[in-house]
Amino acid sequence: MEDSAFIGGVIAGIVYLAAGIRLVRLSWRTQASPELMLGLAFILWALSYACWQIPIATANQPLTQPLFFAGRAFTNAGTIFLAYFVWVGFRNQSHWAKYLVHAITLGLLAGMIFSVAEGDWEGIQPTDNPWWYLDWGAGFMAMAWVGVEGLIEYPKARKRVQLGHCDPLVCHRLFLWAVVGIVWTVYNGVYLYQVVEFETTQIWSAGMDRAIAATEAIGIALVCLIFFPPRFYKRWVAGAAPAADSEEA
Repeated sequence: MEDSAFIGGVIAGIVYLAAGIRLVRLSWRTQASPELMLGLAFILWALSYACWQIPIATANQPLTQPLFFAGRAFTNAGTIFLAYFVWVGFRNQSHWAKYLVHAITLGLLAGMIFSVAEGDWEGIQPTDNPWWYLDWGAGFMAMAWVGVEGLIEYPKARKRVQLGHCDPLVCHRLFLWAVVGIVWTVYNGVYLYQVVEFETTQIWSAGMDRAIAATEAIGIALVCLIFFPPRFYKRWVAGAAPAADSEEA
């Protein structure tokens, strides 16, 4: 199981790094903030995966805690940029969205800082560290927000496709974003259950390990389809799109 987790983590890190670099390069050309925010989020998540995999690959115990803490810090920083991406990409005119981003940012930072003050550097002691739940809850909120915005925007995009005002592939990406947000939210829920169960019983659940691995793999596959869709998939999306109206509305 540990070998599978290591391989999965390496693949996830590579995918997030490649997607992040592509988005940052795109933002340099277009001067667009959403691409920059999401690109930085993915690059930071890639760094977090690197921090988690190095102790597994080297079996270096002295490095485990500092690298796991660095991985946690990179994850939280990436999640903050993800929240800013949703704000500037979907709700840049909404005051409530700005306050939600600030709340997510504050929750992630405060949860991590006060967890460290409690001695929980790695963020794996929820029963002894109540600040862990603030950290986790802020991240959960950011992931769920991605799914909600995708579910809201996808039907609108389908109508624009029917009018010939939206590329079918762009519309389909919104659908995939909705699914990604749901998968990430489920992943966080399963992770909560697993960590709390381990703190209570001191036993890692093999079933929960499989569930986490499955949701993580699905999320990575969806990110690949969004940013690196194969040609046959593009053709399928174009062929399955609703036909544009022949007359102007």
